[in-house]
Amino acid sequence: MGYNINEYSTEAHTTNGQQDEIEGGGSPNVEDIISNNEIIEVLFKGNRRSFFISNDVSGIQPDDKVVVESENGIDLGLTTYVGASAKARIRCCQKARLIKHNVLRIATDEDLERYFMNTAEEPTVVRKARELICQFDLDMKVTESEWQLDRQRLTIFFTAPQRIDFRDLVKELARTFKTRIELRQISTREETKRIGGGIGACGLNLCCTSFLSDFNHITLEHARLQQLSNNVAKLSGYCGRLKCCLLYEYETYAEASKDYPQLHSRILTEEGTAKLIKTDIFKHTSTLYYPESGKYKTLTYEELSKYMNESKVLPPEREDLEAMFGVQVRRDTNGEEYIVEEH
Repeated sequence: MGYNINEYSTEAHTTNGQQDEIEGGGSPNVEDIISNNEIIEVLFKGNRRSFFISNDVSGIQPDDKVVVESENGIDLGLTTYVGASAKARIRCCQKARLIKHNVLRIATDEDLERYFMNTAEEPTVVRKARELICQFDLDMKVTESEWQLDRQRLTIFFTAPQRIDFRDLVKELARTFKTRIELRQISTREETKRIGGGIGACGLNLCCTSFLSDFNHITLEHARLQQLSNNVAKLSGYCGRLKCCLLYEYETYAEASKDYPQLHSRILTEEGTAKLIKTDIFKHTSTLYYPESGKYKTLTYEELSKYMNESKVLPPEREDLEAMFGVQVRRDTNGEEYIVEEH
């Protein structure tokens, strides 16, 4: 089969062939589709999830294996949510992908046999790709491969520190496997999601392997606002990037923090000048520290408001702002922040 180099994607964070994204579940296009159609969510290899229209296939239940349309053919996946629960999933996703493909049928024995044959061949594809990468001396790491059910497309996932010119590699892979090849560069977050199997600090399965459909950029500001420790191990996930869960309560903290001065602000109290070192938005209390005496004091929100109304709250000192989060932060090629341990 022929191949078109211009069609091969190297886009980071891509979880399936659908490139169109709609912000939020409230888009009129999405709302029109889910109000007029039956929807199911399907789980594919690598914890990839997508939504499909299932009007012409009745009786689909969770855990059923189904054959669905894809960008250039058909694919097989596992049903995870059906009907109202699937529609609720679409609305709660921060980025809901455009629903434009249909469910074709519940998988037959022939479909399952073909799927298992494809899956059995995928480790061989990874080994061959790695051999060719060494041959062409490319700075990239292949993590997984995935055959489309009808073998019209072979997707090879890889990570790399920068964009790679892999045209010669694609040509050789196409000659070897005689199908359309897609080399897809993924982020470290996506790599962790595809590998799966991890347990978070909360004791539950990693968010990316259990329910997250899309990733959002997490920055150190999310941790700062929640007054979290700058402990690298506590802030970083398995992927080496800031944990996705830092985003979950951020809006609550951001809204509540509007009523409080910035951390390390100077408070002119009767006992002297103190620094605001902690605010508890749930108990509505603040903790002050007196550098001269080394003492601590807890104020209620009403007591702190009194100082604010009397203009006795001053901005933090420059050195306090610089030392607020004493860690070194870098960005990877996808713009994701990660913390560099200081040795």
